[in-house]
Amino acid sequence: MNAISATRRTIRREWTAFGTLLIISVGLMGVSSTQTAHDLEAAVNWAAGPVETFLNSAADTAGSYWSALTQIDRLRTQNELLKQENLTLQEELNRMDAISKLNDDWTKVTAAAAGIPYQTTTVRVVVRDISDVSQRTLIVNKGSDDGLVEGQVVIDAGGALVGRIQTVDPTVSKILLISDPTAVVVGKEAKSGAVGTIQGSLSGQLKISGLDVTPDVAKTLKGQPVVTAGEFLACTNNISPYPPGLLIGTITDVTSDPNAVVQSATVAPAAHLTDATFLLVITDFKGGFGPALPSGGVVAPGSSASPGSSVRPGSSASPVSTAKPGASASPSVCQ
Repeated sequence: MNAISATRRTIRREWTAFGTLLIISVGLMGVSSTQTAHDLEAAVNWAAGPVETFLNSAADTAGSYWSALTQIDRLRTQNELLKQENLTLQEELNRMDAISKLNDDWTKVTAAAAGIPYQTTTVRVVVRDISDVSQRTLIVNKGSDDGLVEGQVVIDAGGALVGRIQTVDPTVSKILLISDPTAVVVGKEAKSGAVGTIQGSLSGQLKISGLDVTPDVAKTLKGQPVVTAGEFLACTNNISPYPPGLLIGTITDVTSDPNAVVQSATVAPAAHLTDATFLLVITDFKGGFGPALPSGGVVAPGSSASPGSSVRPGSSASPVSTAKPGASASPSVCQ
């Protein structure tokens, strides 16, 4: 019974609320068309206009800031990606220069190998030691496993003399540069045919001494090329360990002494001693030291060292005497 009464009360309250709302709605609809309602609406809109404008402006500003922050973050990310791409492209560009130089060097050394009358092996420089505190040497990437032996002559892609192999390991070899003070080679000045001993120096320039020319002739030698003499060494049973005709360098300065029997000069090396990448090792030239001559023996042009003779690094740097042009053409008697 109590439940039925409660249900009825609830229904009455709902219908009462519905009726009240309906009456209010009808009343407002009737009032809204009056001038007073219009005036009230206009006053409310006028009063709320600045607030609405401020809120709209604040919302637009906040939206703009948020959009700007989002765009800045996106641009920052894109900028970082572009920086990384730029660094990658720059690294590739730098590598392209190095690769291009390697290709050029390889092309030149290959062409040089085909143009010289000797068998050669191409080697690549892997270590450079060109300081003044130790011997000036290069280490290349081939050794005894590739058929290289001590004393073999090394030239660059232009055919200019670089030096000789000083030591050999199974996979690498050390080259003593001609610019080292301990390196000596017999050279011939191309114009006069004068032969002299060329030795390296701390400055990297070469010094040629013992030129058997007059002071007047010596003054004309500046700018002339100097090549390996490659001649039979007078008063010895030795052949020059250097093939004849290899370019050594160009005379840059002449020391002319009218009171001296022989003259001297400075030679700029023609080979790329500091920046060469690929070099050629001459493998079929047989020069070196033969058996010692008896005192007063006669040295004939054909008495060369045996083909299998071994040349110790730097040993060619000390010939007994310097051969003059044509010294190999006739026998001489050694005292």
